[in-house]
Amino acid sequence: MGSKVRDYSKLALDIIKAVGGEKNINSAARCATRLRFVLKEIPTDATAKISAMPGVISVVEKGGQYQIVIGPHVNEVYDVVAKELHLDDKQTEAPQEKQSLVNRVIAAISAIITPFVYVLAAAGLVQGCLIVIKQFAPGFADTGTYSLLNMISWVPFTFLPILIAVSAAKHFKCNTYIALACCCALLSPSWTTLAGRIADGEIIKFLCFPMSRTTYTSTVLPPIFLVLVLSYLERFLRKHLPDVIKSLATPFLCLVIMVPLTILVIGPLSEGAANGLAKGYNVLYEAVPAVAALVVGALWQVLVIFGVHWGFTPVTLANFEVFGYDTLQVFKTCSVVAQAAACFGVVLKTRNKEFKNAAF
Repeated sequence: MGSKVRDYSKLALDIIKAVGGEKNINSAARCATRLRFVLKEIPTDATAKISAMPGVISVVEKGGQYQIVIGPHVNEVYDVVAKELHLDDKQTEAPQEKQSLVNRVIAAISAIITPFVYVLAAAGLVQGCLIVIKQFAPGFADTGTYSLLNMISWVPFTFLPILIAVSAAKHFKCNTYIALACCCALLSPSWTTLAGRIADGEIIKFLCFPMSRTTYTSTVLPPIFLVLVLSYLERFLRKHLPDVIKSLATPFLCLVIMVPLTILVIGPLSEGAANGLAKGYNVLYEAVPAVAALVVGALWQVLVIFGVHWGFTPVTLANFEVFGYDTLQVFKTCSVVAQAAACFGVVLKTRNKEFKNAAF
């Protein structure tokens, strides 16, 4: 335990060795706090060895993944892992352990949102600063400075499907630019105008099918499922189209198929699923708010440990879209603040440098 805690290059190499080396690793990824391996087999002593390494918080086996919780420095470890395993040059196609549909959906949401989660957090921090400033300077809200900063704070949320398109294309292994084009079409002002006309009662059809009034700014599930289906369509087209037309015909067919399919089917269904989850939570909150607060507060950090907390992101966004506010976020925040206070208490009280570093 006397080795250098912050030597993350050494930690990465030690982890690779402990899990059996490159030959035993089917795939590797990361989320906000942990490394995620899919292994051919888990060495019997791997968990004990890795758990004892300085810089490792815990080891979790979940949903066919071998997850090593490191904390905010996981990027430094993952960069070395990616270099050692040549993740930028190849993708291991070995089969992964069978997972339930729920686990696969939550794992996908986590992998897709993690790359830009700090961008969303930064935008939220800008919003928070503006709220505080307005309390002490009421006239600030009427200035051009406030208008510009407020616009900046909402941009990542407004254009969330575009951020999702980039990371989802990488996760589902399809062409990033085709995914971007499809998701940008959903945010087009022309579609917003059409959706508004539909919302006002006008029936507008694509071929013989009436289109839904669903809009896609700030949505999570529609772009994720769009890119998922797109990945299968793109692979099918690249396999079956003649080489002479493949380069042009593939994006052409993907666009004219996926955008209408999303507007007609994927968007309304995924929006209904998110709104249904939000409605179920809101029913509990309206009936017994104390129980809703207790359940969310008690379980939230447990959900974070297992990496399934991303599955509630669509619920929060659906509440904001439908009601303009969200109580789930309040209870999640209370849980996070309580944990931060506990960590601060450890920093003040412990004399163990390892615990102090982990608490930081």
